[in-house]
Amino acid sequence: MDSSKPRSPGQTGLWPGLWVPLVILIVGLTATATMAHFESSRASELAEAHYQAQHQALVNLLLARVPTRASENASTQEWLHSVFDEALPPSLGVRVDTLSRHTKRPLLQIRTQGSIDPTRALRTEVNYGDFSWMLTTVPSRSLLEQSANSAHRNVWLSGGTLTLVATLLALFQCRRLHGQSLQIVDLERRGTGADQHITNLQVEKSILRQALNDSEQRSRDLIALSGAIISELDEMGLIGFISPQVAELLARAPADLIGEPFERLIEPGSRENFRRALTAARADHSIERIDLPLLHRDEETVLNVAIRILALQDPVHGLSGYRLGAFAQNGH
Repeated sequence: MDSSKPRSPGQTGLWPGLWVPLVILIVGLTATATMAHFESSRASELAEAHYQAQHQALVNLLLARVPTRASENASTQEWLHSVFDEALPPSLGVRVDTLSRHTKRPLLQIRTQGSIDPTRALRTEVNYGDFSWMLTTVPSRSLLEQSANSAHRNVWLSGGTLTLVATLLALFQCRRLHGQSLQIVDLERRGTGADQHITNLQVEKSILRQALNDSEQRSRDLIALSGAIISELDEMGLIGFISPQVAELLARAPADLIGEPFERLIEPGSRENFRRALTAARADHSIERIDLPLLHRDEETVLNVAIRILALQDPVHGLSGYRLGAFAQNGH
C-alpha cells in the first residue's frame, strides 16, 4: 500500500497516489465492458427487428404480385424467381414451399443451401386463392452479428482509449507528485541544515558578544585601576569620549566635556605645547609624550600629568582623531 507521505531520497517505494490510476483503470474497464454488452445487445435487437421487417416486406411483396390465375408449375417457379431476384436483400436467403401437396421439394430456394437454423429462420404461411405457400427467410450471419460485433468493438475501442489516456495522465501526475515530494524532502533537509547553521551562528554571535563585553569590562577595569584619564578626540581635538577618572581628578563630569576641545582642560600657557604634540603625533605616526598641567574645576588648582598621544590614521580618509592618556605625577 503506497503512501502520499514524502520519503527521503535514500528510501525506496512506489510513487504516491498510485491507487488513483488503478481505480481509474478498473472502473474504466468495468464501465466499458458493461456499455459494450449493452450496446451489443441493443444492436442485436435492432438487427433482429430489421430482419423481421425485411421478412414481412417479402411476404407483402409476394401477396402483392401473385397473379390472378396461376398454377404451381414451372411458370410459377419462374415467376417466383423473377419476384425475389429483384427484391431479395443480399443478406437474406428465401425458400418457398407449397402446402397443397406432400413434397419436400421447394418451389423456390435462393441462398438457403444446407439445413435451415430454426432459431434464425422466420416462416409465414401465405394463402391466396388456391395457393397455400410457406415463405421461409434465413438471415446471413453478418445481418444479425455484424452490427452487434461492430458496436461491441467500437465501444471497447473508445472506452479502452479513454481509460488508457486517463490512466496515463494519472500516472504522469503521480510521477510529478513523486518528484515534488522528493523536492520537498530535499528542501526540508536543506532547511534543517540552514536552521542548524543559523543556530551555530547565533551561538558564535553570543560567544563573540560575551567576549566583547568581557573585553570592554576588562578595558574599563584597567582604566579604573590605572587611575589615568583616558580620552578620544576627533581630528579637530574635540572630546568624543573621556573616562570617569576626570571627575575624581579634576572634579569635572564626563558628560559635560563631550564635544568640548580637550585643550580647555590644559593651563592656558601650555596649550601651544599640546598643539605641537598633536602635530608631532600626526606627522611621526608614533606615541608622543608631553608633561602638562590640567586645570581643576575651580581653575585655580592644577594637576601635573604626563600625557601620551596616539594619532589615529584611516587608510582612506587619513587622520580620524587621537587617543590620549593623562597620568598624574608627583603623587597627585
